[in-house]
Amino acid sequence: MKLRFWGVRGSIPTPGHSTIRYGGDTTCLEIQAGEALIILDAGSGIRRLGLDLLSRGTSQPITGHIFITHTHWDHIQGFPFFTPAFIKGNRFFVHGSHTDDKYLHQIFAGQMASEYFPIPIDFMASDLKFIGLSEGEVKIGEAIVTCIRVNHPGIALGYRIEYRGKVIVFTGDHEPYQFFHDDMDELVEANGTRDENKLADILDRKLADFAKDADVLIFDTAYTKDGYKDGKKGWGHSYPEYAVKIANLARAKSLVLTHHDPTDTDECVDAKVAHTCRYIQENEIDLNCSAAKVGRVIDLS
Repeated sequence: MKLRFWGVRGSIPTPGHSTIRYGGDTTCLEIQAGEALIILDAGSGIRRLGLDLLSRGTSQPITGHIFITHTHWDHIQGFPFFTPAFIKGNRFFVHGSHTDDKYLHQIFAGQMASEYFPIPIDFMASDLKFIGLSEGEVKIGEAIVTCIRVNHPGIALGYRIEYRGKVIVFTGDHEPYQFFHDDMDELVEANGTRDENKLADILDRKLADFAKDADVLIFDTAYTKDGYKDGKKGWGHSYPEYAVKIANLARAKSLVLTHHDPTDTDECVDAKVAHTCRYIQENEIDLNCSAAKVGRVIDLS
């Protein structure tokens, strides 16, 4: 199984000299699991992924499964520029965080409405199928993709991809359970407590169980811990110390920091990685740590 990052930025694309090393495109990851093409999110990075897919020289139509963590703009804004979707014979299954297939299609079609975009979704000549997801698993060849509800405004999912004994987990956008985005009554009913500290502990452990023994855990760390506490609580994103906590509970082998804040320069990301590595060492945790970077490849074969 091979993972490649095409977009690692959060909120808005940030091209420019200050983000050139880590990249400015918003979220998009490519996973090749045998013959299966799995794409996580359709941020602006999916545009270059599409061009790369077409340059690979295969004469066969492209079939791919696109798993959307949630439909906030920075996770779907690249889809109208995904060239393979305009080519007849190609086939794409778009799995998303809404259980209603038609509603998921409406969201994607909506951002290509004439008020916002010159070309309607109907011009995409590939075979497009929109599939709403709830928690559960999808089998794609030998790969198994499982999803879990995460803590972010609206409906958001994290994904676990298993293939031949290797595991990649992507949280998507996720905030520590210091702020609850889901309906509290539903959380209480599902978890048996209204005590917020106990509830947070239960939900943290559920996320860690979901990420259990991951070879690679890709985690939203948009903020620093101080930045989160200083006005960003409730915005739906996390910080490195919390990511390390979940990675340690999950016994993950490697932690990859992603969803870099649009204000973060390359030097800011460098500093965040260095800080996280020191934190891991000081707490005597057995965990590798690095940052997601456009073009970076992780080969688990």
